[in-house]
Amino acid sequence: MFKARYRGLGPTHKLAQIRPGTLESYFTERSYLFSTNRLGQPTRSELHYVPWPLEDAEAEIEQNDLAAAMGIQLPNIEPVLHYSRRLGVYIWPSELVQTAMAGRPVEAVVSPMG
Repeated sequence: MFKARYRGLGPTHKLAQIRPGTLESYFTERSYLFSTNRLGQPTRSELHYVPWPLEDAEAEIEQNDLAAAMGIQLPNIEPVLHYSRRLGVYIWPSELVQTAMAGRPVEAVVSPMG
């Protein structure tokens, strides 16, 4: 269960100029949408959009047990919150992901940025 109220705090200079290598860039600069078709085959669609108009945000989180339900313990720190009032996205038709790529494991390493 997740229950919260949130709101954007308005545009800021910091978020108006998202630069590569920042946390904001990592979370918002996606070029593909991955999914599966009706047969369960992996597909991808190319995405095109202008840079996200991000704002700082605040939230009152009443209940959040989603992570615990999956065995993940969240750290006892304030979350990083951003908000976007609107974003226009162009999504190109889906195409099958190449079979050679679909079964290959992907290794990801994430570390906090200072």
